[in-house]
Amino acid sequence: MQLIFRRRFLVRLAAFLLGLLFVVGALAWFFALPLEARYWAHRVPVLRQTPTSVRDSSFTESTGRKIAFCGSMFDVPWGDLDDTKTKTGGNSTTLFFDSGLVALLKCQPPREFVEGVLSSTKMSSDDFRRTFGDSALESDYALTRLMLETTPDTIGIRTPHGQQGPRMAMLVLKGIATPPADSGMFAIHTTDFDGFQYQAPQASPKWVLMDLFAADRGLEFQFFLHYHGATPHVSQADINRIVRTVHKVGPYSPLERASFIPSHN
Repeated sequence: MQLIFRRRFLVRLAAFLLGLLFVVGALAWFFALPLEARYWAHRVPVLRQTPTSVRDSSFTESTGRKIAFCGSMFDVPWGDLDDTKTKTGGNSTTLFFDSGLVALLKCQPPREFVEGVLSSTKMSSDDFRRTFGDSALESDYALTRLMLETTPDTIGIRTPHGQQGPRMAMLVLKGIATPPADSGMFAIHTTDFDGFQYQAPQASPKWVLMDLFAADRGLEFQFFLHYHGATPHVSQADINRIVRTVHKVGPYSPLERASFIPSHN
């Protein structure tokens, strides 16, 4: 009787342990990625951020310079550009101002980000569309927007398990590909371009980066606010001046040297 009792006890114990393992496995299946997403959100705060509207809509009206670059034209509101220090690369121009401000302009081909993501993930465009939708690969802007709008909250226990992995992959991409944005990331819309601004200049970050996308080109602006210890005054109104005036004047021209003319308002 004692041996029978022990066997029954062991059978019940084994059944209990198997049930417990099933429950633990199920919990891991449903909670592992959501918990991992929240863990990384604490380690990388930018993962929780999404683009918002720029609250300050003012723009600087002071005399500045007009710049033609990448088949586009725009104003910069600073008149102290030192033309002798201008550096031009294959698809970029670096501007130096007497205030200590340094601005890097980049001319980017269309769908550069899309092609880079497809290459690095080894996914075919068809597989990517099935996972994230047709619109994700329409343009660099569409893919960047999808990436920036992905947060840990989009990976929850109610998220279909088949979508948790791809969303986690997009969250990882966001952590790698997003510039620093401690003071915010902002959506930008113009007649010819859509894009994003990273950092608010009033918070005195090391730099402010702005990406603008069109179907046939991309423009990147990097404003270095602490170059060699300099602390030039750059306001949101200054950046808004560039955004408000940027427009296409010709075809995509990656090797075009930036040209400058005085701008009077």
